[in-house]
Amino acid sequence: MAHALFKQILATPLPMRFHSPSEIDRLKDLRDAGYVKVAFSPPQGATPPCATVLEVTNLGRAAARYFGSTYGPHPDLPSLAFVLPSRHNPAG
Repeated sequence: MAHALFKQILATPLPMRFHSPSEIDRLKDLRDAGYVKVAFSPPQGATPPCATVLEVTNLGRAAARYFGSTYGPHPDLPSLAFVLPSRHNPAG
């Protein structure tokens, strides 16, 4: 499950490497969701594929807070506070 892998990433200092094909597939899901920045190295000859998580994105940190991850975002990463723009202007 990608959620369990995401919790593991949040609890571990980066960069973090993965070699398991199932973990690499889940990392692709997390990357596609915009939660992490990850570099994938293709298999070369007998060398198995590898993926290196480089960063948890702002969206990933926000998702961790929103969904109440018990691990929380990396302490070395700045917290993110943002406000979505509103189409409704009560003053106007």
